[in-house]
Amino acid sequence: MVRLCIPNAYFCNVNNLKRSGVCKMKKIKFFLSAIIILFVASNSFSQDLQIIVHETFKYDTLGKEIVFDFEVVNVSADTQIVYEVRTINNLPTDWYSSLCFGQLCFPPETDSIATTPPVPEPPLAPNDTLITSLHVQTLNNNGTAYVQIIVGTFRNLAYKDTLNFVATTDPSVSVDEEINLNDYSLAQNYPNPFNPSTKIEYRVKEAGFVSLEVYNILGVKVATLINEYIPAGNYIADFVAFDLASGVYIYKISVNNFTQTRKMILEK
Repeated sequence: MVRLCIPNAYFCNVNNLKRSGVCKMKKIKFFLSAIIILFVASNSFSQDLQIIVHETFKYDTLGKEIVFDFEVVNVSADTQIVYEVRTINNLPTDWYSSLCFGQLCFPPETDSIATTPPVPEPPLAPNDTLITSLHVQTLNNNGTAYVQIIVGTFRNLAYKDTLNFVATTDPSVSVDEEINLNDYSLAQNYPNPFNPSTKIEYRVKEAGFVSLEVYNILGVKVATLINEYIPAGNYIADFVAFDLASGVYIYKISVNNFTQTRKMILEK
């Protein structure tokens, strides 16, 4: 809440207003000052979440599970639905990674999770902390895993944190090893399952003609989200499915020589 201190000069009686325009000018100046204060206050936005990451690089012997713990703290005054999206999952053959809330770890193929039903974790109340982690299971082959996770809230989708993790069984890999990010990528939509709208994040390495389309399970195209020339960068496309039935849908991106598809679930 913004508290305004009103100077005494503002309180002018009717007679003063009739006799001169001085008090009127003070009123105008006051209102202009109040507008400026309110504008600055409304645009001084602090992020809703504080992310506490303990380690971003870990080495262990082959066959061990490598765990990265981090906490998400709701530093806002509102209850928040927190989401995590695994946008990069570059793993050696036979390895897999999983996203976890507390002791609950989701299947390796699950790229997006959120504190909404049926997930046992409730939305995050003010000042509460969500215990979360990334688990990387190392199997059969020595190598290095590069995983990227985006953390944010549904209330402010423009504000999010990007976390990069490196898990390796190769002792020659340095802690300063650069994250091997994909040049192009298509992230899992969030939320997923969704009703009736969801967001799809994608990355374009080089400018090109981008096609982002949605198909039903029979391969029939039901929507075209992007069909234009786009500069290099990170983007988010909105998909609203008011007129579609519940079920599994496929979304596909094509740009330059890159093509990728993912599944999403509409539940009404």
